[in-house]
Amino acid sequence: MNWGRIIFNNFWPKVITLALAIATWFYVFDLVNSDSFLQKNETVEDVFSRYKFIVKEVQVKPVFFGRSPEGHHVLLDKVKVEPPRIAVFGPEEIVEDVNDLRTDRIDLGEYTRSVKLHLGLHSDTKFLRFKDKVVDVYLPVEREEPSE
Repeated sequence: MNWGRIIFNNFWPKVITLALAIATWFYVFDLVNSDSFLQKNETVEDVFSRYKFIVKEVQVKPVFFGRSPEGHHVLLDKVKVEPPRIAVFGPEEIVEDVNDLRTDRIDLGEYTRSVKLHLGLHSDTKFLRFKDKVVDVYLPVEREEPSE
């Protein structure tokens, strides 16, 4: 094996590649150590002073799907949500557009008698906070009288 030939074959492309690798290393090292990549120690006051935060009460709406079992029907006009309204907190420009929170989905086909459900709340809006994450929903189910 001819070591001299292996080392000096394509010598200049190897030197150029080494120089580019060293230059790239210095560039990345400088970029990582610059101020733009350092973690900023912001206080809570800094964040709150940048945005205007508000609290707004919104209605809780139950979400239904499916159909009641045969011989039964849910009295949708008598469904009760407790609490009916929830206070939400967040940046003003986001909270202004929020009108309601939705419950977990309720499958009407599962219930043949009245029931009280313990359901979670959901919102599609990010950066929205609300204290009560769970509500109670009273679902009145009535048996249909057979028609003669």
